[in-house]
Amino acid sequence: MLVTLWLLSSFVPTLWTQIVITCPYKGFCQRALLSGNDVVLQCDHSKALWYFSSHLEEEPILFSAISNVKKLPGGSLQLNNPQPTQTGLYHCQDNNSALVVEYEIDFQDVSILHITHQGLDQKPLENETLHLGGDIVIFTHWGAWQDCNRCGEPGERKRLGYCYIEEPQEKPMPCGLYMRGEKVQYSRMRPELQVDSCTALCSHVKEANQPFFNFDIYQPGKLTSNLWLTCPLASIYR
Repeated sequence: MLVTLWLLSSFVPTLWTQIVITCPYKGFCQRALLSGNDVVLQCDHSKALWYFSSHLEEEPILFSAISNVKKLPGGSLQLNNPQPTQTGLYHCQDNNSALVVEYEIDFQDVSILHITHQGLDQKPLENETLHLGGDIVIFTHWGAWQDCNRCGEPGERKRLGYCYIEEPQEKPMPCGLYMRGEKVQYSRMRPELQVDSCTALCSHVKEANQPFFNFDIYQPGKLTSNLWLTCPLASIYR
């Protein structure tokens, strides 16, 4: 077994490593995200109470009972390794039971991610029309291209795409939120990742200000057959 020990200085904040989702005060925001990647839902109230309502459950659940969820000191909610089963409504209220902010999140299954590379002439998924009591269109809603992973030499960049469904004259919705827990699934209902070649100039100021981490790595033993290497604090969002 490969044993990896990693040390992080206590004074270096780790929130920069996670995507932070924001929403206006007393607002309602709907988002698609990927499972397996940490995320923070912002709620600026130190005494915030968080409730979760799954589309599979009738009653909301207080988040103190969920193991992979942590309320941060400022009131925001940190979800570590969120799963598709945690798709649903995230309600943040103050200590007087007044709404602060509300999120409806679809955690789309990263294990069925459709990956393509533009440089290899690989094509993303095409739109698909289904007949579910009426015509609906399944399509990919693409995010912006992320930064190039190298500077001063050829590199690669990526962007994420999420499964969305649109009815005629209706606002598009993330697929998991549209299906509302229905067990019927379609092969087109999957998130995407697209890779492309890129070049970028180096910014020495930016590079010098990056936090760093120390790792101690031990060699695997002779009897080791299977290894799973984990990069601490890694995220598909950057």
